Amino acid sequence: MTTRVAINVRTTGLLLIAVPIVFTAGFTGLQLTFEYPDILRHPAGEVLTRFAAAGADLHLYWYAMMAAALAMIPATIGLGLFLWERDRQLAALSIGAGVLAGLVQALGLLRWVILVPGLAAGYTAPGATEAEQQMATALFDAANRYLGMGVGEHFGYLFTAAWTLLVAALIIRQHRYVAVAGVLIALGVLAGMAEPFGVPMAGAINAISYTLWAVWTLALGIVVLRGERREAAAMPQAA
Repeated sequence: MTTRVAINVRTTGLLLIAVPIVFTAGFTGLQLTFEYPDILRHPAGEVLTRFAAAGADLHLYWYAMMAAALAMIPATIGLGLFLWERDRQLAALSIGAGVLAGLVQALGLLRWVILVPGLAAGYTAPGATEAEQQMATALFDAANRYLGMGVGEHFGYLFTAAWTLLVAALIIRQHRYVAVAGVLIALGVLAGMAEPFGVPMAGAINAISYTLWAVWTLALGIVVLRGERREAAAMPQAA
């Protein structure tokens, strides 16, 4: 293993560890300060009012989640290249699914750092008219349904589950238990796609599965780092 390859593998492993940690930190912060995601079931006016009243830490939590989604893109590319020789077609598909998963989730979260602050400020402005407030809530609801439920969640669940299944297929010979766990978690993540259609427990199953997915991705990063170290240790013997 060359030094450059070793550094790339190490970076991939560290990213796979950092993504779930940063995402979970942001998500936990939003749960504690903003009652997320339950707040999304409240009227748009209440959401905008609470957003406007929140401090700078709320914005940091949204940025953390968006940064984690964007960091997933290079992490999945690096992992696909790391597993390339096991099955090039599956590895290429995993890269595509991982890039799309990170991209659509980042696009969905982008509304909270770009669009919602302006809508919240306009809605709670001292001189805001009823018509202006109605416009703000209408824009919020439209963005929440399209960018949130549609792009960020529906497509996010699909591509995240696809990436997880593809990676599980690539590592099943060397890490059977990790792969099987990944398959089960991916199916749970996919359950979230049924929530908009009123399927009972779909949201709860998805939430639990995403928590497990964060742990699984972290464990995957550790697997990659350990594999890189084993290969590096074997280099002098091979020589």
